Amino acid sequence: MLGLSRVDLDPSIVFIAFLALLSALLTLRALAAPHRPARPVSEEGAELIGGCSGALLLAWLTTGELVPALPAFLLCLCGAALARYVVHRLSMPGILWMTSAVAGFFIGGLWTWLFLQEAGLPRSLEIAALAGFALSVPLFAIAQIAGFAREAVVTHERWRQPFEPATNTAPARRFKVSLQLPCYAEPPEIVMGTMNRLAALDHDNFEVLVCDNNTQDERLWRPLEAHCRTLNARMGRECFRFFHVAPLEGAKAGALNYLLDGQMASDADIIGVIDADYYARPDFLSRLLPYFADPEIGYIQTPHDYRAYQASSYLTACYWEYMPCNKVDYPGVSEYGGAFTIGTMCLIRTEALRKAGGWAEWCLTEDSEVSVRIRAAGYRGYYFGETFGRGLIPETFDDYKKQRFRWTAGPVQQLRRHWRLFLPSPFAPAMPGWTKLLEVVRCLAPLQTLAGLALGVMGLASMIAALATGAMKPITVPPVAGMLLLIGAATWCVRTVHRYRLSGCRDTEDMIRGEIARASLVYVVLVAGIAGLSKRPLAWRRTPKFAGLSDESPFASTMAETIAGSACMVLAVGLLLAAPLIGEGMALLSFLGLAGLGVQFFCAPAMAAMAMRRSSPVRERVVWRTALTQSPARETAPALAALPDERRPLTASGRSAIH
Repeated sequence: MLGLSRVDLDPSIVFIAFLALLSALLTLRALAAPHRPARPVSEEGAELIGGCSGALLLAWLTTGELVPALPAFLLCLCGAALARYVVHRLSMPGILWMTSAVAGFFIGGLWTWLFLQEAGLPRSLEIAALAGFALSVPLFAIAQIAGFAREAVVTHERWRQPFEPATNTAPARRFKVSLQLPCYAEPPEIVMGTMNRLAALDHDNFEVLVCDNNTQDERLWRPLEAHCRTLNARMGRECFRFFHVAPLEGAKAGALNYLLDGQMASDADIIGVIDADYYARPDFLSRLLPYFADPEIGYIQTPHDYRAYQASSYLTACYWEYMPCNKVDYPGVSEYGGAFTIGTMCLIRTEALRKAGGWAEWCLTEDSEVSVRIRAAGYRGYYFGETFGRGLIPETFDDYKKQRFRWTAGPVQQLRRHWRLFLPSPFAPAMPGWTKLLEVVRCLAPLQTLAGLALGVMGLASMIAALATGAMKPITVPPVAGMLLLIGAATWCVRTVHRYRLSGCRDTEDMIRGEIARASLVYVVLVAGIAGLSKRPLAWRRTPKFAGLSDESPFASTMAETIAGSACMVLAVGLLLAAPLIGEGMALLSFLGLAGLGVQFFCAPAMAAMAMRRSSPVRERVVWRTALTQSPARETAPALAALPDERRPLTASGRSAIH
């Protein structure tokens, strides 16, 4: 190829790696809070010149070569400068990040191809590698477009869609709202706390429908029925209505359809869905309803957020695993039309829900599924990153996994059922913004991870077989690979820390806990992705948050993850010992990859052990202390005072949050 070798590209690929790192550092400096740039726009020129020149200097110092890196330097400098005039919405650090990603893909792809040719691969493996690279080009393009939207909070500084709730609450008064609170086998104290906060909303025109479906123990739902009467008497009007329905199919979706089909007020313009454990802020309705003055707005979603986690390492780990997605990713997706409902603290236009056909009782994620059909019906939605309510985190690691199973398998079910809706026009109805692409990428994410893992294992196995049979010589990994790994790790750390900071986390230990929780879910995410492909109905498993703590070993409750982690470690050590056969560099890289995967699997028993170390009484004290300290000011009025029963400690009576 014109005499070009892999060594000639080493300085260029190192330059691009440093450019990505510096762009991450510049972004960390420029953006202290979502949608709030912390430095003046006048510094963009310095960021452009400084970022590219700094990366060139670092590449020169580490490789000892300057001239070979100049083409990549000029390409990125000119490309970023041009993008500044074409794409006005991005910040300069965001432009540098996107530039480094695109340049890294193409120059890195060429570098990888030259390296594989130097390695002397057999013809079959060489063809497979070429086919893989050709396939990766469209996949990379799709991933970049989706990442452009998902990372908008980090990379953008100008916005077209509203990103915060309304400050003028006057338009909210015209809307009547039906707030719907489905529950099943819930501790009545928790549900009554949720009801008390709904009674304290600063919007007058609403009803609250409490629907208990299929709970057999009357001691759990009779107090809710009585509390509805109590709150109505205190408020001086019939605002709360209670329904106990048994039998009722369809889990949460079935309960919501029951209320939609004849039980809710016929003149309710908006439906609000509140999970039984979510304590809403008084301004939940008044700050969000004004946006429904636009007849094209079909729904508005606010984040999942949680309370009563601070005294537990396990709950803290879960909390910070949840928040970056809710505070960073979802607001970015909303900017490009991809906002979707997530089950609680959301408002939906009644007309839009009826046109979409109601709630899907076949889907594990009936919440996000309905937003697909609402958008297909011609409506749009917003997602705001401000918290308007806080719920409870699953009490045990097993319940945490069950929750994530639903959240992962459900979108795959959606894609399998609704793939025709995601076809381009005119083959399918138009949807707002980049909805179709973003939904497909979101739904395919677990399957893409699984496919990448499978292809990596197959490629490694094929290479080892070729080495063992003498079809190829041991591979010498170039020294620059280690440098790229270190720079890449540093970049990942900076960007991960920034995501946590944008989510409100400032404690390094909490960030580490969040990453442990994220890694602990790798196995269940892969399994759920496969399960979502099945045409058979998947059981809707509730998340009992007060079901008591298990005495079994964390390794027993996470046996699959433990076995998978052990297998990865055995293979990693085996490949390291096989260094004379496959080459020291390849053995080390294979060891790091497999050992890293094994560590992720082992995070599951670590999380289970963290959950078991807690004491239930501590959680109960924190729950009630937090509930009291976070109560709305209006709730202290005599008319809305909590009943004495609400102050009693919780028991392990089968609390199930419907998320």
